[in-house]
Amino acid sequence: MFLSHALSHRAHLGNSPENQVPVDYGMFCYWKESERVFWMAVYIYVTVLIASAIPGSAAGQAISRPATLAELSWAAEGDISDEQRSQAQLRLRDHFQWMEDHLPPQWGRFDLKERGEWVFQTMHAQLLTGKYDEDQNSLSEALLNGNFNCVSATILFQVLADHAGLPTMAMQTRGHVWCRLLSRPALDIETTCPTWFLLEPHDQNQAPGIQAGDTARTLTARGLAAKIPYNQASIAAGQEDYSTAIQLLDRALTLDPQDPAATKNRLAILNNWAVRCVSQHDCDQALKILKQIEAQSPDDDQVAENRRRIVDTVIDQWCQEGRFADAVRLAQWMREESRHTVRSIYENWIEDAKSRGEWYEAKNALISAMTALSDDPLSVAQLKRQYRHLLPG
Repeated sequence: MFLSHALSHRAHLGNSPENQVPVDYGMFCYWKESERVFWMAVYIYVTVLIASAIPGSAAGQAISRPATLAELSWAAEGDISDEQRSQAQLRLRDHFQWMEDHLPPQWGRFDLKERGEWVFQTMHAQLLTGKYDEDQNSLSEALLNGNFNCVSATILFQVLADHAGLPTMAMQTRGHVWCRLLSRPALDIETTCPTWFLLEPHDQNQAPGIQAGDTARTLTARGLAAKIPYNQASIAAGQEDYSTAIQLLDRALTLDPQDPAATKNRLAILNNWAVRCVSQHDCDQALKILKQIEAQSPDDDQVAENRRRIVDTVIDQWCQEGRFADAVRLAQWMREESRHTVRSIYENWIEDAKSRGEWYEAKNALISAMTALSDDPLSVAQLKRQYRHLLPG
């Protein structure tokens, strides 16, 4: 600023003799070589600092969020190979260069909407040349093969818009994301619609993003990247690959711990997984899943009824298999979640042992029952009277 002011002042003075500064050619300053090298180093250092502080052109400006969002997206994809990642990164860098080489000459006079439209049109013309695929969430697939859905298209548009210096924000409603350009007024952009800027306002108003209104939720870069494993988890759950679905949701929640949809889906998938395990008589796995459900949301009313049915089914199954001790422990843990009581399980155990002629096992089961029910004197008295023939003396 001071340099430009001095230059403008000098230009104002002109070249008239009265304004010229006399030069004394009789005086020279000879610097030592060491001093000259030192001051040249200082000059270079200061020049670099000044250059780094001056904003570059919109297309060439390097800012942190594009790389951060892209890197988060690579990480969120999980199973992407190093070769795929390298190819996708190269494709992205090539498009950055293409944008810089083909930037409109009047770019500085474009308003934000016009700049956003240019970035949007070049994205669909140069990159998203495949087809809309509801299950295609990954940035790498969008870059390498041109296929996209609302997640991958919104991530890519934000990366490109940021590279062009455009302020944007990712938005979310149930089952859908899109991009909002922070112009005045703000402009919502449905990134999956190649003709979005050609639509009449009435048609644009029918888009899910516009219809969402105040119910829309803003997404951070981490939250947007988290939609990749979130959607992959929904696909895996639909294929009943519950283990993979939970792993993907855990990755999504690592990126965006505050996403209520991911938390809710995780609970629902755990519940469905446990129900399937029970139907397949895999009660041990069902019990492990129940522990995960309890750890995540022990008081959720939506899964409480299913939890009771699962507990009852597991206890029934274990009693049929003679695993009475395991059934007792589960009934004690889920005391309020089952129609079975600790006493009823012990009674089944004793009767089963008697039917097999295992009187010693029956006596031990009775003694264990009285110990477990020691805080219920009435039940203990009833058991003694019911099985007095098993008691000594």
